[in-house]
Amino acid sequence: MNVSKSLLRYGGFALSVTTARVVGILLTAATFPFLVRRLGVDVYGLWSYVVAVCGFTGLIANPGLTTYAAQQVAARRQAAFETVSDVLVLRVVAGGVAAVVVLVVASFEVRQDVRLLLRWFGVVSVLTSSLSLDYLLSSLELFHVQSFISITQQSLYAVGIFTLIRSPKDVVWVPVSIVASSFLTSLIGWIFLWREGYRFRFAIAPRRWAVIMVPSLHYAGSSLMSNLYHRSGHVAVRWYLGEHALGLYAAAARLADLLRNFLSIAQNVLMPRMALRANSAAGLPRLTRIAASILVCFGVPLMVGGIVTAPVVVPWLLGAQFQEASRAFQWVAPYLITAPAAVLFSGTILYAMGRHRAYFISTLAGALSAVVLCLILPPLFGVAGACVAFVLGEFAVALCAFLLCPPEVRAAAKTPLLGTAVIASLFMGIVLWLALPRHWPPLVLVGMGCAVYAIIWATIGRHLLKREVEGFV
Repeated sequence: MNVSKSLLRYGGFALSVTTARVVGILLTAATFPFLVRRLGVDVYGLWSYVVAVCGFTGLIANPGLTTYAAQQVAARRQAAFETVSDVLVLRVVAGGVAAVVVLVVASFEVRQDVRLLLRWFGVVSVLTSSLSLDYLLSSLELFHVQSFISITQQSLYAVGIFTLIRSPKDVVWVPVSIVASSFLTSLIGWIFLWREGYRFRFAIAPRRWAVIMVPSLHYAGSSLMSNLYHRSGHVAVRWYLGEHALGLYAAAARLADLLRNFLSIAQNVLMPRMALRANSAAGLPRLTRIAASILVCFGVPLMVGGIVTAPVVVPWLLGAQFQEASRAFQWVAPYLITAPAAVLFSGTILYAMGRHRAYFISTLAGALSAVVLCLILPPLFGVAGACVAFVLGEFAVALCAFLLCPPEVRAAAKTPLLGTAVIASLFMGIVLWLALPRHWPPLVLVGMGCAVYAIIWATIGRHLLKREVEGFV
């Protein structure tokens, strides 16, 4: 495939994934504020706690199996479909074990409403998640189908939220909307793969399971570490600071994570190609340079703009009751850089190369950092301390993974666009800071920030950007 056709093809993939991500973000931009306003600070915090706990128990239902299968299919395509059949069988068995664990964990919960949510959402979600095949669609580069399914799932979920949630008492309908929409869209995906000729031979072959489980358990360990540095803050804030503080922290972290999703589009699209080019002397560094350039050009201004405009944008999105979450979001805004960097070096490059041990070590570094900091910082600095621990956990993953990458990849990641992105972002931040006292609408501030950033790039960085683009081609 020549360069122009390759660029056109992956441009189409990026457009498809971007469209699905934008639609998903727009739907979330409507459902997330609606949900937090209807549930209130305390109940939303409790729901976030339930999600955090179910994230840990979900590891039992999927101990790295789909992560391993996705890497194998991305690297070997049709030749790896026998692995997928074994993975499906193992997931059904593990899902049953996870359901029992969820019931045991729920029995220790003192609050009846939280206990009900854990039992209902935890058990049903671990059983239905075995049908999910999002990992398979991305590995086969079926991004258009994946985007359609993603939009459908988000739309069904939004319909459920807008229709069923009216007060904090309706919180039980949140997991119903999640599980029902995921189950229906998973069936759609299976029907599509069957119609396209993809066949799975369901067979129980324990002799092959050892080959699957060794790397899968490394990925399971990585997933456990990922949950620790993502979810420890929720548990620590509830223990140390109470349910109101948990609601503020959960809202700020969730908003940052939604914005971070935009920056992960490039990694999602490039991962299958990186797996195929893992042994290429030029291919992998070239793809790394593209992903790193996208990260700095969009991540730095998003972080700076988020810090400056948080006092206006956060209460505008979430409601006046979340005014206190503005300061939390300012502390968590660097996550918009550290998290995409962690995804790039650990979850994309090391993962695509099949270096499961290095992948695990990088996530272990993040987990140790986050857990230790979550035990120390929240009692001393409150919600701000939990936000700092959240950010530094991701930073530890990114730094460790960067050091474990091959030298040629590390060299390629040092994009010259970083300096220009920082300068343009600082100018943008100054303009936004001067505009805040004028009390302009949030959308006007966002548009102004984008315009200033683009003007600075056009003034001082267009030649550098042109050289980088020519180097990519």
